[in-house]
Amino acid sequence: MKSENLKTTTLLKAPVYEVFFSYQGEGLYTGLPQIFVRFAGCNIKCGYCDTSYSHTVSGKTKYYTTEQLIKKIEKIFLKNKKNFNAGKPSMSITGGEPLIYANFLAALLPELKKKGFEIYLETNGTLPGNLKRIINFCDIISMDFKFASECRKNFWKEHKQFLKTAVKKETQVKCVITGNTLLSEIKECAKTVKSVSKKIPIILQPSIDKSIPHIKHLYIFYKELKQSLDNVFVMPQMHKIMKYK
Repeated sequence: MKSENLKTTTLLKAPVYEVFFSYQGEGLYTGLPQIFVRFAGCNIKCGYCDTSYSHTVSGKTKYYTTEQLIKKIEKIFLKNKKNFNAGKPSMSITGGEPLIYANFLAALLPELKKKGFEIYLETNGTLPGNLKRIINFCDIISMDFKFASECRKNFWKEHKQFLKTAVKKETQVKCVITGNTLLSEIKECAKTVKSVSKKIPIILQPSIDKSIPHIKHLYIFYKELKQSLDNVFVMPQMHKIMKYK
């Protein structure tokens, strides 16, 4: 990745690592059948990342135009149509960090909405300006809090700005908890979420691959969040436990 790491890209194409059908394995929508579009490239690097293969644009990455990507999505949808529940099929836009490519998404997402897809955006919540460009085309936003203990720096200002825009739509917040997570980070997380809305669901997601946290710390963090927030959950990555993509 070059300069587009921190800016919206002006390219007519965007790098996609993979497009596939599976079931959501994290957060409040665990078990939801979805088509996943995983963009390549990320603007930060976290020690616990379970999709580090998509951090950079590599030889395994394919550049798609919006038209090519829509055709790929439609093909996968038709193949897996029987797996979707009644109602609108769900599309997970993930990465890497998809909001790096806000210009591309601003062209792609309206077309997907026209075709009846519900848009589920998975993001690290560090690019609030880019979210504003596509918020009207999103249905659900799943934002990760990034802590300095694993991601080299904190993003409190960016996360707060991001949430102020995200709450216009259905929003959930996730915090990956490792053996390095600090109580001070959880306190600041609670403060940041509450400053926007104490009703935003927040999910503590214990790492099960790297630096596994002690269960007593999960309870301490849960109690801390419950003091000021209404909807707090502890949920592991179910797709890892059940061993599906």
